[in-house]
Amino acid sequence: MKELVRIESSQNSGYKKLSRLFQKSRERRATNSFVVEGKREIDRALSNGYKVLEIWYREPLNTSITANCTSFELKKELFDKLTLRGASVSEIGVFESKQYPLAELKLSADARILVAEAPEKPGNIGALIRTAAGAGLDAVFIANPKTDLYNPQSIRNSMGGIFSIPIVMDQTTTIIDYLKKNSFFIAAADLSEQSITYTRCTLKSPWAIVVGTEDEGLQELWLENATACLQIPMTKPIDSLNVSVAAGILIYNALG
Repeated sequence: MKELVRIESSQNSGYKKLSRLFQKSRERRATNSFVVEGKREIDRALSNGYKVLEIWYREPLNTSITANCTSFELKKELFDKLTLRGASVSEIGVFESKQYPLAELKLSADARILVAEAPEKPGNIGALIRTAAGAGLDAVFIANPKTDLYNPQSIRNSMGGIFSIPIVMDQTTTIIDYLKKNSFFIAAADLSEQSITYTRCTLKSPWAIVVGTEDEGLQELWLENATACLQIPMTKPIDSLNVSVAAGILIYNALG
């Protein structure tokens, strides 16, 4: 650990910047950095090759994290004001963002991926990534993204899974072109009468499971280009599932 600097004022410029990283996607994009709460998640980011820029510790300092970066001890009232989890965590890491351009992604011939179209809620994004990482998928594609990837809520809900799997963010048309060019079996989640029950479909590798938003589902372009459209039967009056739950059902069924 480099020299530890104690911060006691909310007017400190470093503290103000840290606060903006929590609150503003514009700041995260402009600085190509993001924040991570908690020792477990920080350790997972470090073990997966993310570059740490700063570590902020809640007073009193009591941690086993060892990182060769600028370090701060922050007054507990100021620390707790920032974090989503309050006093249940004692560390905040500032990390450099990673980008995964689609053109540079290297996947095997039997790759298995999850595609999420236009997810708006950071919590859902994190849950989808957690499901994909937990199932051992090779990548997550986010089509037509509505928010930045490194929202603190996404990171929290991914339980650190966001650091262990490549995540591509691109336009729907670009992703469809990539999948078709690379001969992916495209399985689109859809509730229309033309869809078949998911248990009746065997996906062939490489495959991509595609899920849409809970209120609108997938746009027609996905359904037109899908190899198969799959539905999960439900009992009325329920007519939809949380998108991460639906993705989990489809993924684990496909994995056998």
